[in-house]
Amino acid sequence: MYSNSSGRDVSGRTDLQGSQERIEPAHLVEIAQRMACESQALTEAVMSWQLVTRPYLDGSRGIARWSGLSDKTVRETAGPEGGLSPFKLLWTRTRGHASATVEEREEMQLRFHSNTRTHYRSTSPKNLQTPGTLGGALALGEGEKKILEGNAVVSARIGQRAQEVLVNSMKTLATLTELTTLTEPGQVLAMLDPGLDVWSEVEEDNAVKSAVIPLGRRAWSLAVLCGLEDVVLSVSDIEELTGLSKRGVQALLARMVKADPVLVQKVRKGRSFEYAINWASRFRKSGDHWDDCFDRDLIRKARAAKDRVVQETSARRGTPAGYIAYRLSTASPKRDEYLTANPLPADADEAWRALVEAGDELALYEHLRAQEAEAGAVPSTPKALVEAKRRSEGPPLRAQPAQVDPEVLAAMRARISRRTYV
Repeated sequence: MYSNSSGRDVSGRTDLQGSQERIEPAHLVEIAQRMACESQALTEAVMSWQLVTRPYLDGSRGIARWSGLSDKTVRETAGPEGGLSPFKLLWTRTRGHASATVEEREEMQLRFHSNTRTHYRSTSPKNLQTPGTLGGALALGEGEKKILEGNAVVSARIGQRAQEVLVNSMKTLATLTELTTLTEPGQVLAMLDPGLDVWSEVEEDNAVKSAVIPLGRRAWSLAVLCGLEDVVLSVSDIEELTGLSKRGVQALLARMVKADPVLVQKVRKGRSFEYAINWASRFRKSGDHWDDCFDRDLIRKARAAKDRVVQETSARRGTPAGYIAYRLSTASPKRDEYLTANPLPADADEAWRALVEAGDELALYEHLRAQEAEAGAVPSTPKALVEAKRRSEGPPLRAQPAQVDPEVLAAMRARISRRTYV
């Protein structure tokens, strides 16, 4: 995973060529089905889609980057450790814990919570409870006869045409078993990556100018529910599929037309209008109007570059010198409090005192590292320390004879002489 809190390479573990690991298509079908039933679960659906298609994803920043979300959104969406998210699409294995280093704070493992009981490593063995909407995966053989009910129409049934579109979408999703650009199904799955520029939401501080105007995640959900096939739908059909209000659908269509006039064509039918949405013609390589600019992920790569800086900073602060430099720098919000509790000694080195007053974290770190390099590596055993101390003190001095008072020495000699000659 590129880099996330698990410490992998930030640039990305896979590119758009994708992973050769087989994907469970029943889970893609289930995600689309549950998204149609609960439109408010869109964020969870996006994260679940990425976790199913890229089961190696972990770390809050990694999941956020590949889902086109912020780290804060991922943390707010994930449920408690060992529990489920609000719409029960995600099971949280770990959320991370309080730590001085960013990696440990961002450590997170989420898994898609399937109701199909299909064997899959991303499914938690606990709490397999049906949300009560669809009650399991859609059996495609029965899908053409089944009337799907969604919260968008408030207990009203999805119309026949919307139902046909949804059933055809389920059939298409059921063929997406591998994330690759070498086959038609793999290309469809690659284009339905919610982290691509075309499906991203515009970020205010985003300086990356992608080749296309983003359509947004609502357009992504509609593309999934259409199976990335060319369709002709009315406003009410889109309402039933997406769960949006009439005004919301009109705003979505207006955004899509503004972003790509070729994608949406207005079609008159009697006194009303319908909309031909050319998903396949525009987004599939075999389509008449396909442009390779749609499969770019410049925004994701820009976010990866920002994450790389975070990881490098975290790695530095994980060292003794880096942690001390952070505590004494202006980057620490508790710097003043720490210095009050731990003032510099009166005989502190003037150069060090100046660095602390300036509060430049990198300068403090470089100074400490230079001192470490000068002192050398810490010996691995006490014996090495003793030997080093002996070498620094030089060879041991010979014992000097004791100094005796001359009068005492004369008296001793006299006694010896008397005893010898008596």
